Amino acid sequence: MTMEFIPVRGPESPTLSWPRWRRLARAHWAEQRPQYLAHMLVSGMLYVALLLFLLGVSGFAAFQTTVQAALYFGGLFLTGFVFAGRYFGAMAQRESALLALMRPASAFEKWLLCIVVVAIAYPLAYSLLFLAISWPAQQIAIAARSALEPQSFKPEDYALFVPLLKMAARQAMPVPQQTGWLVAVWALQAFAVAGSLYYARASLLKTLALGFALFVLTALLCSMAGVRGEVLSAWWSARRSVPLDAAVHAVNALLWIGLPALLWLQAYVHLQEKELL
Repeated sequence: MTMEFIPVRGPESPTLSWPRWRRLARAHWAEQRPQYLAHMLVSGMLYVALLLFLLGVSGFAAFQTTVQAALYFGGLFLTGFVFAGRYFGAMAQRESALLALMRPASAFEKWLLCIVVVAIAYPLAYSLLFLAISWPAQQIAIAARSALEPQSFKPEDYALFVPLLKMAARQAMPVPQQTGWLVAVWALQAFAVAGSLYYARASLLKTLALGFALFVLTALLCSMAGVRGEVLSAWWSARRSVPLDAAVHAVNALLWIGLPALLWLQAYVHLQEKELL
């Protein structure tokens, strides 16, 4: 007579269970996929329209690598803020908020999924969309400029901008500076998520207004205190115009690590408050 042992699973952690988190992720993707695809489609159409305008008015000259970098980060800041602010859009309506809050997942798991989708998956998807549109535009710009100005045209000035890739083009944005901009995007996204959970109505507009007011106030205080911009961005500067002493490291750690972490933590606190209401 043989004995069969049935494996017994231990109780799942109330804070984080990976099987439960994966089920939450699958359910979220199945529900939000049409909205995410529509968001990417609209973002791509706006970028194409902007490229057509810039290339048309500049005679295909406004597509140097530096211009591509500015377009990439400008678009990431704008669309990333909107995407993050709408992630918990269901919380704005009572019926949909109840359904979202009643899902069998902890607040920490929902917050962790938000970070994965907003701060990791979206920048990756945006980068792929940017490259898919920029590459044919770059080929057209190179062909047009080489035909219009064959003597002065320099193809290296129109190298395709690839995020976080070291470029050989002149005046290309250094990788450390790109990293700093990405950290700033993550902080802005965290601010948008926290604002969407804090404000019940018109959360995106209210968060944008609050962010603009805080930016102006911070700029005024830094100007009055005589704080140099080189000090605030010393970690990402390629010139090293200021010495990296302990004070500079402390200021940059608070700004580029402490502030984004604090904003994401604030989003988690607001999500917990929603769970308790």
